[in-house]
Amino acid sequence: SLLLVTPSLALSKNAVASKKADTPQKKISKSEPIKVAAVNSTTTGFGFSEAATDLKLTVDQVLEIVTDENMRKDVQSRRLALRKVIGQRFDFRKMARHTLDTVWGTRSRKEQAQFTRLFKKLLEKSYMHMIENFQGGKVHFLSERVKGDYAFIKTNIVSTDRTISIYYKLKRVGKEWRVYDFLVQGVSMVRNYRFQFTKVIRQESFKGLLKR
Repeated sequence: SLLLVTPSLALSKNAVASKKADTPQKKISKSEPIKVAAVNSTTTGFGFSEAATDLKLTVDQVLEIVTDENMRKDVQSRRLALRKVIGQRFDFRKMARHTLDTVWGTRSRKEQAQFTRLFKKLLEKSYMHMIENFQGGKVHFLSERVKGDYAFIKTNIVSTDRTISIYYKLKRVGKEWRVYDFLVQGVSMVRNYRFQFTKVIRQESFKGLLKR
């Protein structure tokens, strides 16, 4: 069941120590501001690439779901809708593979599939919990950097009492851009979970990890 610490809620010391390695150091050039029709997301001196356009579409869909009055009353329907939208943008298999690192190649296809399914549920829960905690807030797209088939996009979720930074890493897959990692307050989800999973596997076993 992979019931482990959720990085977006409690960050390990090792992950915090690795923040600088994951945080973009290069200054990103910005174009003229673009007027955006969506109510819940805004841009500040931001030029949209294909990657940013794809990501913004997903973010707007997520915000539309969490602010829908009918969805608020029906938690199950809201979660199902969120999972569908998130699943279309997040590359959970790639994230699962990177999280297990070298252990991935030692597992059978069946074990890989089982781990990916459990990890997908865990990450969905983490992301949805974070977004739902900011109902009524707005998402600001701040900057982007595109290098070949990779894109890095910085956003903030701003509510009346706090702001949280989310930095997305995307890779072009066919005609779409898929998220393969995201950093919350500078801490990578993949790196954080990798630290936790590696520790469990060393102390117990891979099967022990799946039972948690």
